[in-house]
Amino acid sequence: MSAKQNNIERFHFLDGMRGYAILITIFTHSITANILIYLDKKKLFYISDVFGGFTSSGPSLFFVLSGMVILRPYLRGQKIFKPVSYVKGRIRRLYPAYFIALVFGTFVVWFNNYYATWYNDRGMRMKFSWLETLKEALVINFDGQYYNLAWWSLSVEMFFYMLVPLMIFIAPNPKKLSDTKLYSIIVTSIITVFVIQYISTLYFPRVYSLDNVILNVGIFLDFAICFILGMLLAAKDFEIKHAYVFIVSGVIITLSSYIYFPLIHAKYLALQESGYALIYSGIIILAFHYKSVNKFWNAPVLIWYGERSYSLYLIHFSVFYLVDNIVSHFMAGRNIYYAILTRGIGIPLAIIACVFLFHYVERKCVRGLNTDHIIWPWQIMRLRKEKSINDVSAI
Repeated sequence: MSAKQNNIERFHFLDGMRGYAILITIFTHSITANILIYLDKKKLFYISDVFGGFTSSGPSLFFVLSGMVILRPYLRGQKIFKPVSYVKGRIRRLYPAYFIALVFGTFVVWFNNYYATWYNDRGMRMKFSWLETLKEALVINFDGQYYNLAWWSLSVEMFFYMLVPLMIFIAPNPKKLSDTKLYSIIVTSIITVFVIQYISTLYFPRVYSLDNVILNVGIFLDFAICFILGMLLAAKDFEIKHAYVFIVSGVIITLSSYIYFPLIHAKYLALQESGYALIYSGIIILAFHYKSVNKFWNAPVLIWYGERSYSLYLIHFSVFYLVDNIVSHFMAGRNIYYAILTRGIGIPLAIIACVFLFHYVERKCVRGLNTDHIIWPWQIMRLRKEKSINDVSAI
């Protein structure tokens, strides 16, 4: 990972990876379910499980990147950790866009309840209340109730932010991080998460369960390995051999998570997320070593979506809820026409809403952006073609 350090680095190909992560997340929330229904009807259950898991792996990549990007300046001596400045920086970066998204999400839930249809029973079941709005304004969620279902992962992210001082303290010395110690940390982490989850399932199911039916902050443990790998990537420059070990072991672990074992629950989510975390960590390492891999993730369109990934993440599900409800007033139930109409309207509207949220709110809270002057994604392609260049910063 040889890159010149100018105070705090910003690797734009990591933004490209964020772009990929948010795009497969949008795909999951709009299209995956219909594909899974088709595969299940064809009795292709294993393929259905693997496909569903893959398209749902966006959060795993987001969390690995968060761990790496946030911890790297501190672990590499580019920045001194100051608790007050750190907290202010996180609030300034995240809350303005979240507040606007919460206002919009609150309106959508109120609208969908006031103008209720069959969609309220077969789609969005959330009820509006001022108390719930106040609770969700705190960001961290403890009861699994969300005006926007995508926001469950924000609680996980916030929990990680609180653990950053601890992770800076326990981060291994890169000079003493041998391969044996590296792999021991990863294996021990995965086993520890399983043991905690198994015990919690028996004695504290309301906190953390093998069934993964309660979307509260306890689900942080499912993704603990993502942040641990992010910490390791932040601390040390890994070799190509590590990338291949991570990717191969990640594929094996991911596929194993869909197989029932006597002690491990079928579709064990923590194991699945650990596998994807390893795969994506390996790809990140390859991007630092191979120009071809780096160039792929540096694609201008991916960077455009990546730099807007937070805004798109915050807003897209609320837009989908609103569109689904409005269309349900004109259709008696779910069918192919309902699916085409809601997705055909919902996805473009979500991108448009994201553009406004990013342009007027989020971009004012972020430094080092590369595409903030380009409003629409297709403008990148047109400008890139006109200039015949690959460097987004030159557009």
